[in-house]
Amino acid sequence: MRIKPLFIVILLISFSFIHAQEYTFGVKGGINFNNIGELYHYGDWAGANPTPIYDTYYTADKEMGTQFGAFAMIAFDKFFIRPEINLMSLKNSYPLAGKTSHWTSKKIDIPLLLGYKIYEPVSLYVGPSFSSISEMKLEGIQENLIPFTYKKSSTAINAGLLVDIGRFGFDLRYQYDITKVGAQEIDIDRATYGTNRGRLLEYNPSQIQLSVHINIFKINANDRGHSIKSGWRGGNHGCLN
Repeated sequence: MRIKPLFIVILLISFSFIHAQEYTFGVKGGINFNNIGELYHYGDWAGANPTPIYDTYYTADKEMGTQFGAFAMIAFDKFFIRPEINLMSLKNSYPLAGKTSHWTSKKIDIPLLLGYKIYEPVSLYVGPSFSSISEMKLEGIQENLIPFTYKKSSTAINAGLLVDIGRFGFDLRYQYDITKVGAQEIDIDRATYGTNRGRLLEYNPSQIQLSVHINIFKINANDRGHSIKSGWRGGNHGCLN
């Protein structure tokens, strides 16, 4: 029987909550720059009057996307586990001869990051993420001729740097998708974009992500009775005995 990765993540987080020294919960948001594969433009042998008339490779331009989410940070001295859930919006574009074709995608990303505090306030982390892709579009495609398809899920590896300063912090992350996006033929509106027939080449997506976060509250398991500390309005707001 195959055990789903998400089930393993839930078990690991549950075990960590029992043995952790400190728990932090917060929200985050930021920007990303996404890398996708090339678009191959077929010349005049593949359709009437394409522009240009010769075969051409178009490299996707990176555009700024956004991300918003929430996280928990489960600390064991200098080590920590950081599960997250993020809503991601990704953007790219192909500068075709007639008109730029914009590529967009939306997904839910669930990273499980393992980190180490090298010195206050800086930490390094690495870990997998599991994504559910809800949407992927490319402008100008005539899907009635050739349907545009994509995988609904993927797995990636993350590595990054995290800085925490009081209630606030930021992290810079590189994400490399180990799930390949396969090549596929496409048919584009030639009158508008110049390309008639094309091919999206196989690639592994990757991203640079920059996020800021707010630590809403912390629970310190070493204090008697699990003291709860909140940064809102500059103070502690109570404790559980």
